[in-house]
Amino acid sequence: MDAFTDAITSEPLPPHFKAPTLETYDGTTDLDEYLESFRALMLLHGYSDTLTFRAFQVTFKGAARRWFVKLPPCSINSWEQLTNLFLAHFISSQRCQKSVVSLMVVRQRHDESLWSCIDRFKKEELEVRDLNPMVSVHATIQGLVPKLALKCSIAKTSPKTKAIFLKKAQKYIAAEEASTGKHRGGETDHDHGDTEKKRKNGDSHGNDNNKKKPSAPSYDQYTPLNSTQAHILMQVGEEEYAKWHGKKKRNPKKGDPRKILHISPQRRPRHQGLLRAPRRD
Repeated sequence: MDAFTDAITSEPLPPHFKAPTLETYDGTTDLDEYLESFRALMLLHGYSDTLTFRAFQVTFKGAARRWFVKLPPCSINSWEQLTNLFLAHFISSQRCQKSVVSLMVVRQRHDESLWSCIDRFKKEELEVRDLNPMVSVHATIQGLVPKLALKCSIAKTSPKTKAIFLKKAQKYIAAEEASTGKHRGGETDHDHGDTEKKRKNGDSHGNDNNKKKPSAPSYDQYTPLNSTQAHILMQVGEEEYAKWHGKKKRNPKKGDPRKILHISPQRRPRHQGLLRAPRRD
């Protein structure tokens, strides 16, 4: 026999009726979440309450199916009655709802950023049903570390709505990140700059071609002279293509100008430039 009353079973199904696709329930997962998901799908398709709980039994399996078939015949005449019986039997599978008290224990750590703290608080408040927005704001402010800039500012001008509070918090988060040079991903501005520089230089994949190559060692293997530098210079000075410069103003940084030899460009041999006599001590 069917557990539903005749008033429910007598309602005809719409043409081409198809129950929304939803994972079957075996009595082990969260009840409230499952009921709300099924109810929302049925309302989305525009089905009545009668069709909703008639289709609901199709999703049962395992322990839930065994429970349903043992219900007295014609004992259920409304959706509320079905859900109450359902919740009462599988109450152990209900997830314990958190209260506002659970929000009061959320505290910002001394080494925690403002963004991280508020993000943790947002995730925690999702577990509290029917939470008043302003209660959420006050609990968040209470959890911030003392003397925080945002907390001091709110003490002077209290936000009237949660949206105003979050907008103000966002400004302080941006200012905190700018002053510390650390972003939400944990990367500092210095690390970010190095990464960007490597990317522009083509080093992001460890390209060794862009690394500075070591300079070649200086050449120091010269043919030994068979005479002194002064003697060689004096011999060159006796040639026609070479002559001594006239007197010049002496510059201590450039040595004695009298020891600078000029070679005529017209008769210049393979020697190039100016020849300098070695400095005499």
